[in-house]
Amino acid sequence: MHNNKIRQCLAGLAVFALFQVSQAQAAACAPASVETGSKLFARDCSVCHAVKEGVTGMMGVNLHGVAGRTSGTLPGFSYSQAMKDKAVAWKAETLQAFITQPQAYVPGTYMPYMGMPSADESAAVACFLTQQ
Repeated sequence: MHNNKIRQCLAGLAVFALFQVSQAQAAACAPASVETGSKLFARDCSVCHAVKEGVTGMMGVNLHGVAGRTSGTLPGFSYSQAMKDKAVAWKAETLQAFITQPQAYVPGTYMPYMGMPSADESAAVACFLTQQ
């Protein structure tokens, strides 16, 4: 009987924790943040990167569908060995870390961008990219 109460309590805590995580992710990528990220992407990133599916021939990799992809794996793009070796799963947090300081996050990356030091701006771009 006592073990069942403990299990019920733990199950309730697990559901609560999952709810909190999903709420935090939703808040982190609120529509206003995605809109801001879109504008910042257009300003700072679109010279080299596209987010429209199928666009090729740009200096940077196409970032359509980047969320959930492993770094250095989009077929047809010439990645640095450092990016391939990083093998990071791109999600809002990892994208933000890379956008903030690309050379620090992936030493040896080919990306010449110096980074977006504003945490609010880099978070907005990361949110935008997770929606593409």
